[in-house]
Amino acid sequence: MLKRMRVLTKLTVEVPLGIGRALDYTAPVELAVRPFSCVEISVGSRAHVGLVTAVSTIEDDPALKLKAISRVISAPLPAAVVELARFVADYYQVGLGMACGLITPNDAAPAAQPIGWRLTAIGQDAIAQITAKQTAHRSLADAFAACDDGLLSVEVRSTLSASAKKALNDWLQTGRAEAVFAVQRRGSFSPNLPAFTAEQSDAVVALRAKRTGFHVSLLHGVTGSGKTEVYLDLVAATLNAGKQVMLLVPEINLTPQLVDRVIAALPDVPTAIMHSKISPTERNRAWHDVYSGSARLIIGTRLAVFAPAAELGLIVIDEEHDSSYKQGESPRYHARDAAIVRAQHAGIPVVLASATPSLESWRQARAGRYQHIRLHQRATASQPSAMRLIPAKGRRVKSGLSELLADGISDRLAKKEQSLVLVNRRGFSPALYCPHCAWSAPCKRCDAKLTLHQITRSLRCHHCGFHTGVPTNCPACGHPELAGVGVGTQKLEAALIEAFPDARIARADTDALTGKYAWQQLYEKILAREIDIVVGTQMLAKGHDFPALTLVGVVDADRALFSTDFRAQEDMYALLTQVAGRAGRHSLPGEVMIQTEFPDHPIFQSLLKSDYDGFADATLASRDAMGLPPLTRMALIRGESKDAQAVAEFFTYAHSILRNALAESDGEVFAPQPAPLARKADFTRWTMTAIAPKVRPMADALAKLRDAMQLAKPKVRWAIDVDPYDFS
Repeated sequence: MLKRMRVLTKLTVEVPLGIGRALDYTAPVELAVRPFSCVEISVGSRAHVGLVTAVSTIEDDPALKLKAISRVISAPLPAAVVELARFVADYYQVGLGMACGLITPNDAAPAAQPIGWRLTAIGQDAIAQITAKQTAHRSLADAFAACDDGLLSVEVRSTLSASAKKALNDWLQTGRAEAVFAVQRRGSFSPNLPAFTAEQSDAVVALRAKRTGFHVSLLHGVTGSGKTEVYLDLVAATLNAGKQVMLLVPEINLTPQLVDRVIAALPDVPTAIMHSKISPTERNRAWHDVYSGSARLIIGTRLAVFAPAAELGLIVIDEEHDSSYKQGESPRYHARDAAIVRAQHAGIPVVLASATPSLESWRQARAGRYQHIRLHQRATASQPSAMRLIPAKGRRVKSGLSELLADGISDRLAKKEQSLVLVNRRGFSPALYCPHCAWSAPCKRCDAKLTLHQITRSLRCHHCGFHTGVPTNCPACGHPELAGVGVGTQKLEAALIEAFPDARIARADTDALTGKYAWQQLYEKILAREIDIVVGTQMLAKGHDFPALTLVGVVDADRALFSTDFRAQEDMYALLTQVAGRAGRHSLPGEVMIQTEFPDHPIFQSLLKSDYDGFADATLASRDAMGLPPLTRMALIRGESKDAQAVAEFFTYAHSILRNALAESDGEVFAPQPAPLARKADFTRWTMTAIAPKVRPMADALAKLRDAMQLAKPKVRWAIDVDPYDFS
């Protein structure tokens, strides 16, 4: 008599690996795993978290050689989150597994300890089916019934018998119970917000009018106009309606300050913080808090857009123009665009807040597709900072610091006020050169110059990480006097120390702020007025509020004027507006000094007149005339290899495939060319740009390119970047 085979559940699982296909696993039928559940699986010897996309039953045939899943991590994820992963896979041209990796917990990290357990809807139904003979399950059901709030606490679990504890594990595996990681609290959050100005009140009314259903509002206000307080009113209203809220910020350094403001405005709101610098355990805890509904407010950087909030009622994107929302590695999504897609699927509103909206959002607002809400005045009694353009070169400029800017800093020191000096380049000097023969220190692995770091007396490549010592003589001609050309944060810091030896000076860049809490500690020192002058990169420009800061100086402002990146001037305008907004935000008057060789340039003239509308309209018209985004869709193809011939062959073939694929849609594929940094870490690097008038033709053409390359298996590392922001 043939032995009857055991019936198993076969699970199709999307895995966050670049293998281009789903993998099949098995699970016992009694686990009742449902589609879109998160499961822990192993690929080779490594554990991963995958998303179940299909479920079927099979007979246990050893010939299939299917592995079993390790455990079930969660019940099905919200439909809007799964649809967001599908959008990322399709639009940004990555495998569905890689996209699903954005919405699942990270790397099968052990979950944080729960505070208790509760029955799911399945568990509630299953209790009625428990028979008297199932003593362990009956005992567990009675324990749940005895809990007033339905939460089986850790303390109560410790009193259960061993068999009842095992039954609880079974219920967790089969979806009849789930862990709770924080006490849930809904509604009754009273906001502590300052009295609104008339302009803010109008904005609040306009936002509240679009509180339900999918809609995008552009909250466009000058720096210091109180945008945060306006959208926090809507956040509070949404929380009190029993919904979760997502608040995105562009950079990690902005998170602590925003969290402080939210706590002050909305005390006692259970909040999850999500960004890449928290530990895997903290991140996993936040994921479960959001998934279970324990966290009502989610604050984080771009990755937080994928948080598994089932009751999401509002998404707010602060500084929506910021390029930090664009992911630099695969999947190369843009969090602002992903958030809008998620909101569409969930049928909820989105608020985009900025003093200098992205041209993408500006175009939509001009066309009437976004509600455009304006705040023209600062919310406090302070006046906008006076702005001056001062010479960047000449006798009165030493080590990048002009005499006029130095005089302004000296005046603030005398008044016990603070100054901020921005130079968006770290290091001492961008290059070391010989004034005798014009030799400059090259990177041996890249087509780039080494940056001089004076403090460590080293030359470093900011592209590949190569570093070496500083030569005492010119390697080319032997001349003993080598000099640093250009200005970096270290050189400017040294100039300030020389000019103001008694001042308390701090540097803020990624070289100086290396510890986990380094930026927070510096931020608190500035607030406490323990710093007189702070010099640093663009991390200083965004969102910070320092009451005693009255002078902002900008050094090396001209670099973006002649960039090959078509977004460079837009980014420059936003950066200068943001950093200028740090000065004079309270009762003390502020001043902004921008060192430039081109004071008549339209960007600077628009800044002087605070004419963002004119700048944006002119820039948008120029982009439209040239067929550039946001009018069109753009994709950048990157390829690199240590074999230059392999790169050439790849792009010859890729150009042919993509050109044919776009031929019928009025798309255009430009000839491949060396990347701006043509050699990096000994890799030869080329790029190719494609433009199409619509989303779908571009997506279909790129999918054909991916299919062709999957068959061709080129000997190069290559990637597709849709809506690129980095052209290096």
